[in-house]
Amino acid sequence: MDASAITVTLTGDGTRRAGKATVKDNRFTATLDALPASETPYELTVAYGDQTVFHLNTVYIGDVFVASGQSNMELNYQQYYGTADQARKNLGSAFSLSDLPELVDDPGIHFIRAAHTTDSADFPVDPVMGGEWKACTGTDAQYLGYLPQLFAQQLRADEPHVPIGIIQTAWGGTPIRDHVPGGSIYKNHIAPLRGTHIAGVIWYQGCNDAWQLQNALDYEAQFSTLINDYRTVFEDPQMPFLYVQLARWGGAQYTQYVRQAQLNTLTDPNLKNTANLGMTVTIDTDKGTSSVIHPLGKDIIAARMASQWRAIRAHKSIPSGPLAAAARRTGDGTVQLTFQSGTAQGLRAMKPDYSLSASADAVATATSQPVEGFEVADASGEFHKATASIDGSAVTLRCPQVRTISQVRYLWAGEPHSSTLLYNASALPASPFILAVSR
Repeated sequence: MDASAITVTLTGDGTRRAGKATVKDNRFTATLDALPASETPYELTVAYGDQTVFHLNTVYIGDVFVASGQSNMELNYQQYYGTADQARKNLGSAFSLSDLPELVDDPGIHFIRAAHTTDSADFPVDPVMGGEWKACTGTDAQYLGYLPQLFAQQLRADEPHVPIGIIQTAWGGTPIRDHVPGGSIYKNHIAPLRGTHIAGVIWYQGCNDAWQLQNALDYEAQFSTLINDYRTVFEDPQMPFLYVQLARWGGAQYTQYVRQAQLNTLTDPNLKNTANLGMTVTIDTDKGTSSVIHPLGKDIIAARMASQWRAIRAHKSIPSGPLAAAARRTGDGTVQLTFQSGTAQGLRAMKPDYSLSASADAVATATSQPVEGFEVADASGEFHKATASIDGSAVTLRCPQVRTISQVRYLWAGEPHSSTLLYNASALPASPFILAVSR
């Protein structure tokens, strides 16, 4: 194959861009100068000499995201609510079909969904796609996950001239080991995308690793490996990677351990680069449907993730709720809890709205009641409820039953039921955590 004979051309919107190719292992790569995002499609032509060998009528320039993980990312109408049996299984008695988010109807959002198969040498396209990308419009929107389409909708509201593409590789019921190098999903769904230029990854996974203690304890190392390798595959060491901390659910014994691993990942020294890494806390987002493993509240999660993406795009600090950094004894039997820089401005107690009427703009309301959910323990490891008082950007904890506090934890349960939670001035909730106390 003569690389000098290959020409790749994009034409449309009054412009024409051509790029020459390089060839390696009988595959060619063509690089073209960047084009501005536009809802007006271009045409792509690949020529060998003076002969056209490939042509695409409709090519959009915009931002493409990979939506990966397991069922709470994959969750779409067709797979999870499309039949009476599926609906019954996923609704439980927590809510009804009418409470589901309205499907997005936007021709500026396009998506392709991976099939649940690991025996393909190339990216396996789900048969429901009909062999092509679909627009998130009409009945086709039922095939795209609620979270990725609501995330895309948020971005489109900000920049309606920028088309959004979603490559959905999420697969319900899968542990993280299947998604890291060597895992079957990684080999068949991520590795084939090597070199693809994407805007970032959105990730929601961990429920399957919360069933066994060892899997939960291994999660942080596995997750850091995954983030490093995704950035290698997509050839971007600072590629935005936005992920969701597990929501409330009491069905698995070690959910709180996976949440802690997800929190620790933000500062894990095994990460090659911690830039453009954002975690969305969901402990207050389920609208009272925490009895099911696929709760409502994807609209709230999407809004929080979109705000993180906006900050990354604007080269600003990524929005976050309070993230516990250290706990130290103050000498009078109390412990002072401090938080990571930039996450604890305007600490306050708020009541989360665990009702079906909650929304991204109305998640919680301010209250004069003290923050609940804190517990402390001494060296015996027996935890007791602690009284919390907010002191500027710190929290002071006291507990008469515990003389020498050596551990602090917050919302340390799969499905905590505290009525008042800790938030910052941006109305973002503090992450659940467990922390040793320093002297």
